[in-house]
Amino acid sequence: MFESIIAFFKNTKKSEKNTNSPKDAAKERLHLVLMQDRANVSADFLDLMRQEIIDVIKKYIEVDENEIDVRLTNKQNEDGTTGAPALYANIPIVNIKQEGKIKEKQEEAKEEEKVIQEVKQIINENKEDQKEDNKKEEEEDKKEPQKAKKEKKVKAKEKTEK
Repeated sequence: MFESIIAFFKNTKKSEKNTNSPKDAAKERLHLVLMQDRANVSADFLDLMRQEIIDVIKKYIEVDENEIDVRLTNKQNEDGTTGAPALYANIPIVNIKQEGKIKEKQEEAKEEEKVIQEVKQIINENKEDQKEDNKKEEEEDKKEPQKAKKEKKVKAKEKTEK
């Protein structure tokens, strides 16, 4: 179904191109120049804008760059008068990329995994530190009664010597 929609738009674009005479093409170019002049937009600016639009779209959609049509036109008001300038972009879609979404999710998952690993490492380091602290406390607790005994013996000797 998607391919039939793309084919329809490609055929529509080709039929539009075939009906343009040199007179129509010249008229369109003159119209473009007048629009650019009225909107204070240079051809270089329009080309730059066109390329940036294409670059953003290409992140998510595969397009036929040779068939892209970006131009300034005048919007027609309901009463038939010429309105404000409008940007017209006809960008034929070749394929919609699912890879971009998949890659983004994979990158997010990698980042989350990194954070999880860092947290696990910190937890393990804290556990090891806690074990070491507990061992030191136990050793000190064992040494304290021995120290107390030695102190009592020393005090006892001092008393007997007096």
